[in-house]
Amino acid sequence: MGQLGRSLARLFSQQHPAPDHAPHKEHAPDHPAHGQPAPSPSGQKQAAASQPSTNEVLDYLGVLAKEYHLPPKFVNGVASAESGFTPDLEIPNYLTDKHGNIVHGKHGDKIVKSVDYGLMQINSRRIGHDVVKDAHGHPFKIGDDVKTDWKANARAGVAILASAYHLAKLEQGPGATEEDHAQQAYSQYNGSARARDRYLKERPDGLPKNDADRNFLLRYRQRPEKR
Repeated sequence: MGQLGRSLARLFSQQHPAPDHAPHKEHAPDHPAHGQPAPSPSGQKQAAASQPSTNEVLDYLGVLAKEYHLPPKFVNGVASAESGFTPDLEIPNYLTDKHGNIVHGKHGDKIVKSVDYGLMQINSRRIGHDVVKDAHGHPFKIGDDVKTDWKANARAGVAILASAYHLAKLEQGPGATEEDHAQQAYSQYNGSARARDRYLKERPDGLPKNDADRNFLLRYRQRPEKR
């Protein structure tokens, strides 16, 4: 996605590599999608009523964290960084050239190469293809339900996170901290398996150079250990 601009926008308001899983804006646009009618006030109320509260989201993430033996602070930090706890968030990833500029079609429209869905911003290229494991080690394929079912989205996201986090613990050894594990796992989730050391590149202030990694670390440090 226009990496720098989208990352900075989200700073104020992701096993299998997912190269399209880049930083996102935290909130959906204030205007309706192109070609779609604006929702009526009653429709807005119904949509709001169907969405879980932040407390419900945190409670469910806490259950998943416990099942997968993950720190709740880590799981919460990822959900905060990826979507700002917005279950119905959809973010398109546009095709870009080698300079990072968005490529437009012959009619001037932006070319979408994939979409990130929901609470954990599951990339569309994973859907129907990637196989992850539940908390008991049973494999399951990431399905279309992650687009509309926020709990299915959370389950898929935490399953991906668990693999990355436990790999980080194995690679980093006994001297590493939970924050070290969390940073490596998030770099892998947001970037790819090849990008899992991305967080090690730091600015002079000690924070990660990468916008997404820096955003995650700041949010991770703000999240409580437990609900």
